[in-house]
Amino acid sequence: MKISVIGAGGRVGSNCVLNIGKIFGKKKNENIKNIIAMIDIPQTLNSMKGMAIDIKDAIMNDVEIFASDDRSDIENSDIIVITAGKPRGPGMTREQLVFENAAIVKDIAKDIGKFSPDSKIIVVSNPMDVMTYIVYKTLYEIYRKKSNEVIGMGGVLDSMRYKKFIAEAFNCSIKEVSGAIVLGQHGEGMVPLKSTVRIKRKKLNKDDEKKLDEVIEKTINAGKTIADFGASAYFAPSVAVAKMVNAIINDTHEILPCSTLASGIYGIDGVFIGLPVRLGKNGVEEIIELKIYDEEKNKIREAGKNLKNMIENLKFLP
Repeated sequence: MKISVIGAGGRVGSNCVLNIGKIFGKKKNENIKNIIAMIDIPQTLNSMKGMAIDIKDAIMNDVEIFASDDRSDIENSDIIVITAGKPRGPGMTREQLVFENAAIVKDIAKDIGKFSPDSKIIVVSNPMDVMTYIVYKTLYEIYRKKSNEVIGMGGVLDSMRYKKFIAEAFNCSIKEVSGAIVLGQHGEGMVPLKSTVRIKRKKLNKDDEKKLDEVIEKTINAGKTIADFGASAYFAPSVAVAKMVNAIINDTHEILPCSTLASGIYGIDGVFIGLPVRLGKNGVEEIIELKIYDEEKNKIREAGKNLKNMIENLKFLP
């Protein structure tokens, strides 16, 4: 089995390799060689070669890791993770990266179509929902790619953050929080759900739900908070990617919030947006429609409209 990370010379990409390597090495099949390809631009090649050695030393298993600046080395990948693109800086929103990263991601998608069209693809580059749409649209036009094989990472990360903030607000263990689910857009239009949250398996009362308002605000601004310190999130996003990879390679059918192509759910159609999906060996096996508050459905619909507008603005791209 082979997994390629495009953008592996960056912090998100290299940490994805580390965390994927940890779970990849647990697949005990002596007849299958497990390989991770670290792919990036030529300027990063030497540092990637060093990182490949360091990561291999850290994970201490039989996964083969190699570095390359040639995208043809993604050939025959089972999964491709795309982290390439410009990260956001202080004061920036994910949406402000759209034009620069759209061109980068479209070019990568064309190469995937040439060298590894049957791969399952996980998109991390921001603004993630729009970049996932571009990857799918490009590959559909080239190869009639199935939409369930292109998935965006956003909701898994946002839900991890939401769960942490809930535990802090209610002074309980993170393990006692369940149903911390974030849907909608990975960005300003994310929708952390109140309706699904449980603490010690108990539904929240109205007063507790009001307490969640501040938690939701923190969750929406979590990435911006990190960027405003002059840093960029890479540890947590790479863990989120590894969760998705694990669900695919081990065919767990785990339900995770991911960006997927909506086809009518909550009145949304034709955009990639965060929804609960069942992930397995084929990618998105099923989109799950949760029973949530009408207000939450409306917010998700608004996020869908915003994403459609962003996509419309990109139609001039070559």
